[in-house]
Amino acid sequence: MKSLGRLVLLVQDYDEAIAFYTTKLGFEVVVDIHTGERRCVHLRLPTQPDVALWLVLAETAAQRAQVGKQTAGQPYAVFYTDDLAADYDQLVSKGVEFVRAPVYDITGGVAHFVDLYGNEFVLIELPTL
Repeated sequence: MKSLGRLVLLVQDYDEAIAFYTTKLGFEVVVDIHTGERRCVHLRLPTQPDVALWLVLAETAAQRAQVGKQTAGQPYAVFYTDDLAADYDQLVSKGVEFVRAPVYDITGGVAHFVDLYGNEFVLIELPTL
């Protein structure tokens, strides 16, 4: 293996998911095309062009039941930041819900937030050496 390219995320609606991830979390749309009967949507952070979220529309009842629960209550992904306090304040001002406020110790700082479907993400500031 060479690298990680995409993380697959089940969504209820492409447009509402795109709006959340772009306006609240700062992602950008890399791909938004129709491939036959399906829509193909990839989002990425501008600072990390090689890794993206591949949004997949939940189509079956089983898939719809997993939206927001793909990891069975565990965090879906971890984001790193150089300034947890500033990012926390910015995300809160945009309406992002934090389920764990920032906590700091000798290992750095950590906070947990959820997306529009309840998927949990971790935001970490590593200590400076």
